[in-house]
This record gives sequence, C-alpha cells and structure tokens, in this order.
Amino acid sequence: MSVFTDKMDAFEERFENVVLQKSKISKSDFEDCTFVGCDLSESQFSSCRFIRCRFENCNLSLLKLPNTQFSDVEFIECKMIGIDWTKCDWQSRLEVEPMRFRGSLLNDSSFFGLSIPNTVMKECRIKEVDFRQAKLQNANFSHSDMEGALFWDTHLENADFSGCENLLLDMRTCHLKGAKMGRYDALAMMSSLGIVLVD
Repeated sequence: MSVFTDKMDAFEERFENVVLQKSKISKSDFEDCTFVGCDLSESQFSSCRFIRCRFENCNLSLLKLPNTQFSDVEFIECKMIGIDWTKCDWQSRLEVEPMRFRGSLLNDSSFFGLSIPNTVMKECRIKEVDFRQAKLQNANFSHSDMEGALFWDTHLENADFSGCENLLLDMRTCHLKGAKMGRYDALAMMSSLGIVLVD
C-alpha cells in the first residue's frame, strides 16, 4: 500500500526516500511536513494542499498538480522539470505565502500569468521557463541560470537578478522599476534596444 493515500491528513510528518512514480493522489492535506529524497516524478496530486512544507533533494519532475494549493512551501535542491504551475489552485486561499526554491532545477516549467510576488528562485537553473504575464514583484532570482526564460508583460518591480547568468529581458515589454541586476546585464538590455554604448 502506498505511503500516500487519497483524503489523507498529514501533520508534522516526515516522508523519507518514498518512491511514488506515476501515481495519483487526490484531496489530501500536508501541513508542516518534510519530504526528503522522495521520487514523486510523473505523479498527480489533485485537489491537495501543501502548507508550510519542505522538500529536500526530491525528484518532482513532470508532477501534475490540478487544483492543488501551495503556501509557504520550500524546495531545496530538488529536480522539478516540466511542471505546469498554472494548473494549481491559486484562488481559494485569501493569503498565499510565497514559495521558495533554492538550488533547484526548474527547467521547462510554466508560471504563465500567475500572481506570485515575493517568490524566491535562488541559485536555481531556470532554463526555458515561461514567466510571461506573471506578477513577480519583489521576487529573488539571484545567482540563477535563466537561459531561454520567457518574459513578456511580466511585472518584475523590485526583483533581484543579481549574479544571474544568461539573463535576457526586454525593457520595452517588462515592468522593471526598482529591479536589481548586474551592470553587464543592464548594458546588454540597452544594446538590445539599438542604443550604442560608448566610454
């Protein structure tokens, strides 16, 4: 029998080295739980809730999350390729605390159109991730590799891009007031506008 079941209610539990690939779990609540070294890749968590949880060194790639809620959840050195975060439930809770990703692999994921200010994606690989039309005010992307990440009509006011690699933002389509970034990234954006820079 799976360690995870439908309609379970887990509080302050620790799940370690759980392998649950291509499984389906629905209507379960996880509060103040810790997941360490778990492989939940290609599984589906439908209409579940993760509140104040922590994931460490987990494989969550291609995880499907229809109508699932996340609030104040931290992901440390996790593999999270190809997740469509737009399928989650971001509307039911009046106050959703930001998610925090540190040292994680987030390639080929989508945050299209989401309002998730204060999100942290620090020291992550964020290649080919879709942030178009997202509201990411005060987000922290510092020291991440952002090669191919998509930004268009994205709200990035006061976001922190310091130490990022392969950052490419279009000043004409993004909202960047107060954003923090390296000098060379700022110069590259100005060059993309056809501005000739001289000493």
